[in-house]
Amino acid sequence: MNKLRLSTSLLSLLLLAACGGGASGAASLPTPDAVPVVAGKPLPDYIESGGLKGALGVHDPVMIKGGDTYYVFGTFTGIKTSKDMVTWKSAGAVFPDGFKLDWWSRDIPQGAQIWAPDISWHDGKYWMYYAVSAWMNFDSSIGLATNTTLDPTDPAYKWEDQGQVISYKNGGEGVNVIDPNVFIDKDGKIYLLYGSFKAGLRMVELDRKTGKLLSETPTPTVLTKSLGEGVFLIKDPQYYYIFASRGICCSGANSTYQIVMGRSRTITGPYLTKDGGSWVDDKYSLLLAGDENEPGRGHNGIYSEGDTTYLVYHAYTKAFDYNSVLNIKPLYMDADGWPTVTPTKSKFQMEPFEQKVFAGK
Repeated sequence: MNKLRLSTSLLSLLLLAACGGGASGAASLPTPDAVPVVAGKPLPDYIESGGLKGALGVHDPVMIKGGDTYYVFGTFTGIKTSKDMVTWKSAGAVFPDGFKLDWWSRDIPQGAQIWAPDISWHDGKYWMYYAVSAWMNFDSSIGLATNTTLDPTDPAYKWEDQGQVISYKNGGEGVNVIDPNVFIDKDGKIYLLYGSFKAGLRMVELDRKTGKLLSETPTPTVLTKSLGEGVFLIKDPQYYYIFASRGICCSGANSTYQIVMGRSRTITGPYLTKDGGSWVDDKYSLLLAGDENEPGRGHNGIYSEGDTTYLVYHAYTKAFDYNSVLNIKPLYMDADGWPTVTPTKSKFQMEPFEQKVFAGK
C-alpha cells in the first residue's frame, strides 16, 4: 500500500485512529462489530466483479481458510468470509472501530492507523501481523495478534495482541516498516518480510515460538533498495518467488499499481528477474499490470490449496467508480517457467509444506 500516495478520499474514510489505551503483554481484544473495509467511495454491500460477488470492497487483501470457511483480511483488519471463494460477505474486524492499544501511539502519538495485515496458521494458532503507521509518517512498526480460531461463534474465539515485533528503530536505516509477510521455510525457520519504496524491502528471522525477533538488534537482509511494497514470498520445488507492488496506489483512475516478481534458489536472495537483473538493484519482472478498466492492480497475497495457487489482490475498478475491489486469480506457469495469471497447461506448484500455513482448524 503506497502510503505516500494515499488519496485524501481514502483518508476521510479511515476506520481507525489509535491513541492511548493501556495494555502490556498479550492484550485480549473484544469480539468485533461489523466494520466494512472501504477504499475511496463506499461500495454497495453487493456487487459482481471478475467472477466474484458480494461484499468485495477491500484493500491489501490476504486469504486463509479456517474449517470450511475462506477468510480475507485487509487494511484496517476488516474481514470477509466465503464458503465457496466466490460469494463474499463482511464479517467484522479484528480491531473494531475505535479500539486502541497504548503501544500503537508510542511512536505515532496522533492518528496511528492499522494497515495491510498478513495471516498464517502454524503451531495451533492463527498469527496476524499488521502495520502501525500514519499518513506521511514513517515512524512505522509491525505488530502481532493471535487467535486459536477464526470462527466468532467458537467459545475459544479471542484475538490477543502480542505487541510490537519490529519498528523503524531496528528494522533498517530509513526503512518504512510496513506491509508484513511471514514465510515459514521447510526447515521450520520463520522469516518476516516488510518495507516499501522508501529504502526498499527487508527480511529478518523470527523466533518461531514467540513470533517475534530473535534479537532486538537484527541485521535485516536487503531485498531491494527502493523497489516495491506489499511483499509476499512463496516457494515451488526449485525457487523462492518474491512478489511486490510498484507504482501509484489509492488514486482511483490515476492509479498505476502493478505486481512485479523475482526468484532465487536461496531464501536470502539475491532475487533475480527473467533477464538476470537483481532486485537488490531495483530490477523486476512484471506479473500483472493495469488496463483501462482496472488501471491499478496490486498489493497481492497468495492462497493455495489442492493443486491450485491463487493470486489475491485489489484492483481500482472503473465499473465501480475506481473503488478498490477484491480479485482472486489462479496462478499458472508460462513457457519460460515463470508465474503468470494467463491460463496455461501448467499450474504453479507450491511446496506441500508451505500449503499448511494457509489452512487452520
